[in-house]
Amino acid sequence: MSDQEESKEERRMVAIAIRPCAGVDAHALYEKIKKDITSQPEYKLKWDDECKVSDDGRIRTSFSIGLEADFDEEVMEVLEMMEGEIEGQEIIFQSAME
Repeated sequence: MSDQEESKEERRMVAIAIRPCAGVDAHALYEKIKKDITSQPEYKLKWDDECKVSDDGRIRTSFSIGLEADFDEEVMEVLEMMEGEIEGQEIIFQSAME
């Protein structure tokens, strides 16, 4: 698939906040999230390269995923299963991109 064809794919952009459990390094956790949460190959999940960590330790980042994907199932539910490392997460914003 060419870059032009890939850029024409319909994608969903999702901005999220993740609250690590006490004692968990936010930057290391984000690297683990990017490595471990990959979704189905056809949805082409793409995480931001870097995250922002607020003063209260929250990770703020975004990802894009194929519009046909159920991002709640593909990403958010997987984050919920990381309960030993993640205290909570929330969706800040989501939008379809064409």
